[in-house]
Amino acid sequence: MVIGAVASAAFRQRTTGQTGWESPTMIRFTVVTDDASERARQRIEAVKGLYRKAFPYDLLYPDKIAALIAERASLDFDVLLLVGEDGRGQTLGFTLLFFFADLQVAYLDYIASDPARRTRGIGSALYEATRELALRKGARGMFLDVPPDERERLKEPERLAINRRRLAFYERFDARPVAGTLYEALDTESNQGYPTFLVFDPLGRRLTLRRLQLRKVIRRILRAKYGLRRDDPEVVRIVHSVRDDPVTIRPPRYAAPDETSVDLDFLKPIHLVVGRHYELHHLRERGYVERPARIDSILRGLADFPLERVKPRHFGDAPIRAVHDPALVTYLATVCARLKPGHLVYPEVFPIRRPDRQPKELEIRAGYYCLDTFTPLSNTAYLAARAAVDCAITAADLIADGARVAYALCRPPGHHAEIRAFGGFCYFNNAAIAANRLSRGGKRVALLDVDHHHGNGSQEIFYRRSDVFTVSIHGHPNLHYPHFSGFADERGAGDGVGFNRNYPLKDGIGDDAYVEVLDDALKQIGRFRPDYLVLSLGFDIMRGDPTGGFVVTTRGIRTIGNRIGRLGLPTLIVQEGGYSRHNLRVGARAFFLGLSATLY
Repeated sequence: MVIGAVASAAFRQRTTGQTGWESPTMIRFTVVTDDASERARQRIEAVKGLYRKAFPYDLLYPDKIAALIAERASLDFDVLLLVGEDGRGQTLGFTLLFFFADLQVAYLDYIASDPARRTRGIGSALYEATRELALRKGARGMFLDVPPDERERLKEPERLAINRRRLAFYERFDARPVAGTLYEALDTESNQGYPTFLVFDPLGRRLTLRRLQLRKVIRRILRAKYGLRRDDPEVVRIVHSVRDDPVTIRPPRYAAPDETSVDLDFLKPIHLVVGRHYELHHLRERGYVERPARIDSILRGLADFPLERVKPRHFGDAPIRAVHDPALVTYLATVCARLKPGHLVYPEVFPIRRPDRQPKELEIRAGYYCLDTFTPLSNTAYLAARAAVDCAITAADLIADGARVAYALCRPPGHHAEIRAFGGFCYFNNAAIAANRLSRGGKRVALLDVDHHHGNGSQEIFYRRSDVFTVSIHGHPNLHYPHFSGFADERGAGDGVGFNRNYPLKDGIGDDAYVEVLDDALKQIGRFRPDYLVLSLGFDIMRGDPTGGFVVTTRGIRTIGNRIGRLGLPTLIVQEGGYSRHNLRVGARAFFLGLSATLY
């Protein structure tokens, strides 16, 4: 899920009993399943230390975590320790997952992030990664214990607000408490009489939980977690309290934060260009952050929105080669066509000293054309990237033909792709190709990038041009990808001097501060007097995105959409990043509510 790909192997199985993947901001998730290697033992010790910081009242359980991993082969359930680390190998958080293969269910025993760090969505990333891990193991559902959000059940009423936030978080994933049982009355030496709800997460499926199945699950959980046998009086009491068939799940209790209910009848329809191309480049079982579910989440957020869907038209290579080096286009087409399904190529060597000496082996040559180690080539990467370009050009032509707003729902994204290099999950620069097309005939185009990560590709492509004004608001490159560009002093070169503007921002920027910067950027665009606006839209600026550092809410996103709409320009919106599915859904809705309010 939030989650990315590890250098030179998106999801590499090692003999050490560990698997791993990482994100563009170096949030690396590793699954530890034994303690055979020194690195695995180091990770287990780091998890134990983090646990003691997060749960100082329970100093015995860390040793149990280590014991479970050590004894995994002798248990009647699988034990999976998911560890999240930063680029320096420091532990950010972990989850401990039990998988009961015979029942096809998982149980999340613990989830914790380092309390000394600003989490910036790490908890959400951990939970999404754990859900993905459970699905990959074959789970049809996942259970977890969560402290109750009802005052009368609490020993410490002052924790009510925290518990409510926690259950509201899980409810976003459709994970809600099982109702009508005595599970929350469980009293053992381990839980010290602190009640918990048994929460059921259907893992994105529409499932009916049956009584007999839940009784079996409860027995296994209590055996695995507390060592209670099935004939223990406490187990018998709780199991027999499960009487509903099908099992009752508590109705949703929390509205998602900042979500707005509004009458959509008065809004003018927006052209939406989307095909099925976004499903092509799907690295299944890889934990890859840039995945098709992102687009599905956006479409769910816009499900009741007035849209005019347009199928992408197919265009030749000419628009791509007008922006990208033909050698890059040819290389991507050739190498991807030769790869077998499921085979991934990651660049490992970057020829900064001898770029003229290209290896004959196409796979090894990837480093000549790639910016990083986590953007893979596959047999579908080129096809998906070409289809995303078709999507953007189709939307650009709608704008050129007189449409006020068109939304190109592209995947993969594009703004990191440079003239002769791909990277950052981007292969071809969809927004730049569309902007270049709109600039034909002497038209002036402003390209505004509001993705959290600097659009280095868009900047480089137009850096020496005065007919396309590039503006980017992003996390400071000292802290965030791509690190080498996006600084405030980068203002253009040659004819393009003064036609590039960067707004690198510190972490922690919220609604008001972001909108203040946006207002200045829009003033600069207004002075340019463009004929068209191309917007690279990223929802990774929102609070909780695992790759970002801003804390913009849906209220802020709606304001951003409204401010951009007030420019009154024919506007092409090209989808870029955003890696929290919840944020994609609510963010897309909020943005277009704000934008549409300016359309008359």
